[in-house]
Amino acid sequence: MARDLLREQLAPPKVSAALYRAAARIPGVTVVDDAVDASGRHGVAVARTHAGERTEWIFDKNTLEFLGERGVMVEDTAWAKAGQITATTAVLNRGISDKPGESSRRAN
Repeated sequence: MARDLLREQLAPPKVSAALYRAAARIPGVTVVDDAVDASGRHGVAVARTHAGERTEWIFDKNTLEFLGERGVMVEDTAWAKAGQITATTAVLNRGISDKPGESSRRAN
């Protein structure tokens, strides 16, 4: 699944951009022109709504590097109101190391 690749893999920015473009073509997916990750960075998101909640995958507007995710209620439900943020994450640093316990080299 694209979401797992974005979250859990170290991918070059061009791969992240390709995943953004592919996700934007999934039926039912919309584009959110201004989405904000957990660290306050603004980006563009591809989003899908299910059960009144919109899940956004947020990308840098210029490089399309994956920034994080956000969940936003788009309608009132028994457990949340429209506009409420239900979840938010931010990818702040990813890196590679040669050995366990070693500091990583910044990759993106």
